[in-house]
Amino acid sequence: MDEPLPNWLRTVFLVHMILALVFGGLLYLIPGRTLIGLGWVPAQVGLPESELRIPGGTFVDPVITRIVGAALLALAYSSFRGWRAARRQDVHFLLQLEAVFCVLSVGAFLAGLLLWERAMPTIGWVFASLFAVFGAAWLWAIWSRQ
Repeated sequence: MDEPLPNWLRTVFLVHMILALVFGGLLYLIPGRTLIGLGWVPAQVGLPESELRIPGGTFVDPVITRIVGAALLALAYSSFRGWRAARRQDVHFLLQLEAVFCVLSVGAFLAGLLLWERAMPTIGWVFASLFAVFGAAWLWAIWSRQ
């Protein structure tokens, strides 16, 4: 069966590619500044029992942040391939990969909510919601034939 790729799925691939490219590129190239700019890390952090303040980027691990950026860039490339595909069969593996990544990412955010000692930053809720929406779209594409 040679089903063409539905237009809605092609659009999801395109939107995902753009978002993953932007955020992945920023996290890969300027990890500390990106996390501060997004509000994930405060710009200044006060030291306990002191009036000293240091840049919040001091607490950013640039290696792991760049690895996350690299993963997002790889997913952007896979979404580019999905966007360019002509048939549904050509993207079945990509859909599975994207769905697993999104579901695991939502799980990571939920674990963070339970284990984190501070409130989730607003951008965390935005990212968790994006992962949930994309995860639902990928799963819908896998399970449906529309």
